[in-house]
Amino acid sequence: MRIFITLLFALFATAATANEDYGNVEYLDGWRLPDGSYQTAIVFNLEDGWKTYWRVPGPAGLPTTFNWTGSRNISDVVIDWPAPYVFESYGLYSFGYKGQVVLPVRLVPVNPDKPVEVDMRMEFGVCSDICVPANARLQTALDTSSAPEGKALISKALTKIALPLTKGGVSAINCALSPNPRGMNIAAQLQFSGTPAGEQYVVMEYDNPDIWIDVSDLERNGRNVTANSTLEFYGSGALALDRSKLRVTLLQGGKAYETTGCPAR
Repeated sequence: MRIFITLLFALFATAATANEDYGNVEYLDGWRLPDGSYQTAIVFNLEDGWKTYWRVPGPAGLPTTFNWTGSRNISDVVIDWPAPYVFESYGLYSFGYKGQVVLPVRLVPVNPDKPVEVDMRMEFGVCSDICVPANARLQTALDTSSAPEGKALISKALTKIALPLTKGGVSAINCALSPNPRGMNIAAQLQFSGTPAGEQYVVMEYDNPDIWIDVSDLERNGRNVTANSTLEFYGSGALALDRSKLRVTLLQGGKAYETTGCPAR
């Protein structure tokens, strides 16, 4: 039995890195948290000239999807996305990363007393001169018995994830919704405690694969910034939008600030 376990760990370790022309993707062990979950990470090591995309890729990007169904003893997966770069190409914006990017991943086991085995399939986009879809399969058995190999990288990445919207100087937010033939128009008004400075981008999301929200156009008026966007609905039946599930992210100064929920004006 000990021989079998050793061979199993060796097999998983060799499959934890996927190498391609754009660079490689690897799964990084981290550490055990007090609640029994595991802090781990997915790491993209991109070659010069290549980029990949944030949680919201933008109209010029390709989305990233994950499939964890082959894993064992995992009940929940929480991915924390570091603040992205903003790329512009032919007047279209995309949000993503270059160089090395670390996506912190927290895994919650079904049974904290049993081993956790990761079998993750990922589809994502990478771009150099052209944009192409890519995929990777990463397999590993988590081992936190020794010093965590990825602690420094993961800890640094956790300092770059989104902060509450109030930390970005926003004192209040509200949204006005109006119907259009394809869905809704959204006007999110961000009220700042002082006059906002520098370049800003506002991204709105809704956790429904049948809903797509365009990148916002911004209007500035003193301490107020209004983000105007269109929501398009591709599902069947009537569109029902729950304001409490609308996530609004402000990108400014290389950082991300977000809130979930946008009350009516």
